Amino acid sequence: MSYAAILIPDFSLHALCRAEVGLAQKPVGLSHGTGRQATLTEVSAQTGLSTGLNVTLALARCPGLIVRSRNLPAETEAQRILLAAAFTLSPRVESTAPGCATIDLQGTGRPSTEAALHLRLAELGALGLPAHAGIAASPLMAFYAARHTDSMHWVEDLSSFLRDLPLDAADPTPAQLEVLTGWGIRTLGQLTALTKSDVGLRLGTAGAALWERAAGETTRPLRLVSPPQTFVAEWVYEPPIEQLEPLTFKLQRYAERIAAELRAAGFVAEALRLSLQLEDESEHGREFRLPEPSADVASWLRVVLTHLETVRLAFRLQRVRLVAQPARPTQRQDGLFDTGLRDPAAFWENLARLEALLGPDRVGTPITNDTHRPDAFTLGRPIETVTVAEPAPLHPTRGLVLRRFRPAWSVAVTLSAASPTFITGTLTGPVTHSAGPWLTAGDWWKPEAWTLETWQVEIDQAIYQLSRTAAGWFVEGVFD
Repeated sequence: MSYAAILIPDFSLHALCRAEVGLAQKPVGLSHGTGRQATLTEVSAQTGLSTGLNVTLALARCPGLIVRSRNLPAETEAQRILLAAAFTLSPRVESTAPGCATIDLQGTGRPSTEAALHLRLAELGALGLPAHAGIAASPLMAFYAARHTDSMHWVEDLSSFLRDLPLDAADPTPAQLEVLTGWGIRTLGQLTALTKSDVGLRLGTAGAALWERAAGETTRPLRLVSPPQTFVAEWVYEPPIEQLEPLTFKLQRYAERIAAELRAAGFVAEALRLSLQLEDESEHGREFRLPEPSADVASWLRVVLTHLETVRLAFRLQRVRLVAQPARPTQRQDGLFDTGLRDPAAFWENLARLEALLGPDRVGTPITNDTHRPDAFTLGRPIETVTVAEPAPLHPTRGLVLRRFRPAWSVAVTLSAASPTFITGTLTGPVTHSAGPWLTAGDWWKPEAWTLETWQVEIDQAIYQLSRTAAGWFVEGVFD
């Protein structure tokens, strides 16, 4: 049995820099305490400073230093991203500590595990959370390996791995550390060179437990956590904002976490729901139906931001809620002779942007409704593949073909004995011959009931189709 530990060093600092605009790539330090007693607990590499330094002295040595306190909501978000990465490796995951997750790798193979871990570490680094990973036979040894490597380390020979680790790797108390350094012990190998009974005799049960940790004999069951069942993010602006830039920054950060949790659960998003709560407690909400279900944050943002750029709010924004509706990834197999889209991702993204500008009911492929009403259709989802054209009919079409006018021409009609005799409008002239009427009706049980009266009339030696509805008379087309 083996375990993996994923550790984010300086977790609180990275979570803070990820959550606040403008902190990335700048000298930042986290402080503990107040006034002259404040000291740095975590610092970014750009500062050139060490932890434990007094804040006043640190500012003197690094004038550009930005000092912040811990951001607990940001740490919660970063921890959720870390757990989402862990759940892609195994369903048995423990949230060990802030910035650390332990995974039970039972039933997994080494090559696939190493490849997956390298990929997860790269993804976390791209999200502003650089992480290390360790793999060993126990959770504690996996944590040691993650803490004492720059990327990933698989512990194969436990004794040689522990031999040169510093003594503080086993987390001795200050009193234990003082006693052991007085004995000249600096590494775990030097400590385990003593017998467990001798250490326990001099340092008590706590000393024996320290020896067990140093020898890698400590094991424990994992306190497993469950993956999220809903994919929601909600945050507050204090003070409220009125610019799009800070909203865009937070949207991307929270969307990245939601997408990571979706992928870990084997889902993609088929729709997004964005709610904006304003200072006056009113709310602006919009649901975005994604044409192509995905967990791609870039395509999500292109759809959402296209809509937000057209929104004008009467009050400042104070609360945002983003919800992703999960769905299983689409599985399809195209035909051998079907012709597909050259760039499906670009097609669906452009289609989503058009929906955001025009509305979801105005973009799509026309689909004929199951009704006798002429030209009745709805807009459906476009298809990604074009099937092979059907063969030509065995018998050619007989009779005249109606070439419709889009839109139909509105005209005024003079009747004589209930038949059209003269037409005025886009088409003007006397009717020399007429045939009809043909009466159709439908949807009589609905508020939008319809009736249609159709004629075929000859004007200037051309045959036109004339119709009358509740809206008036129209020339629908000409027969070729």
